[in-house]
Amino acid sequence: MSHPTHPELTTYRRLLKEKNREIQSLLADLPAEALLWKPFEGEAWGNPANTLGEILAHAISSTVYLIRRADWILGRIPWAEVEGDEGPEEFGPANHDPAYLAARADRMVESVDQALDRLTSLEELAASRPHPRVGREMNVRYDIQHAIEHLSQHIGHAQLTRQLWEVKE
Repeated sequence: MSHPTHPELTTYRRLLKEKNREIQSLLADLPAEALLWKPFEGEAWGNPANTLGEILAHAISSTVYLIRRADWILGRIPWAEVEGDEGPEEFGPANHDPAYLAARADRMVESVDQALDRLTSLEELAASRPHPRVGREMNVRYDIQHAIEHLSQHIGHAQLTRQLWEVKE
């Protein structure tokens, strides 16, 4: 497999770059205060509202987490290294700055690109391994696709939250 140009990996890279452009668009001309705004307090439909910053920080962090989990499945890293890009600081104060979140999204894409570069065969995409705690079988291809799907879902949440912030008054 010529991994950098394989159509499946090219598709993953393209989708991640498109998602990053959506994040960059969300953050463009956004004041820092907007990242701390919640559309409501309390719960609706059984869930609390998150701030725009929390939604984006989680989207980025979980993408890196799932790609690191794929690296773990392939035996490239120990389970202890399977975490988001900022570990427990996923929602830290640095994420209150739109420029910081934009740079973090760029680093996410670089991290995913590097992980995809480490793949040497299509067989690696089919690799699986049981979760160390739950025992459920996990798969590299699924984790890559789930990372993109999960990122997309939270970008949609962030887009709606941004729209609500824009019309809040």
